[in-house]
Amino acid sequence: MHLDEPRARIGYQGSAVSRAKTLATKALVVLGGVLALAGAFVLSVAFLAIGLAVVLAVGGYLWWQTRDLRRQIRAQMQEQSKSAGVVIEGEVIPVNSRSSPTGAPDGQTTRARRQ
Repeated sequence: MHLDEPRARIGYQGSAVSRAKTLATKALVVLGGVLALAGAFVLSVAFLAIGLAVVLAVGGYLWWQTRDLRRQIRAQMQEQSKSAGVVIEGEVIPVNSRSSPTGAPDGQTTRARRQ
């Protein structure tokens, strides 16, 4: 083999459109490609819809099954917030029946206690 001779390209014979001889064959190849792409798109949309339906069904089932638990947690949180006391800057100050949130006895303010 001389250096001037072109090398044979093994396995590649050009695209399907360039190998087609007549215009009708080329049109059929292009139409087949378009149909294959459209079919792949429709199939992916169908899988997406099925997946979305499954996710919504499982999510709805879990939401429905945990409704009583959520109701109990909500009631427990409300009960804890009522009995916790007064929150001032992140500290919980217990409120008993004999003193006000400021620590002064009932009916007295901080100013009255100082005097």
